[in-house]
Amino acid sequence: MAKKPYVLLRMDDLCEKLQLSRATLYNLMRKSSKYYDPSFPKHVKLTSNSVAWIEDQIDEWIESKMSAAQSS
Repeated sequence: MAKKPYVLLRMDDLCEKLQLSRATLYNLMRKSSKYYDPSFPKHVKLTSNSVAWIEDQIDEWIESKMSAAQSS
């Protein structure tokens, strides 16, 4: 069975998908921020100046947030 290819999201794609600003996303990733979310998926370094996020991991993170909201 062939492995499904990864879909990579660059920052602009991620902002659009989550409907969040860059600043909010950086706050989710910054350990010193009061909005830090350790469960937020880590980026993948593509080159020395380029990063992206794996869409499946972002989708799983969204689903975990939805599940948490439904159970509270």
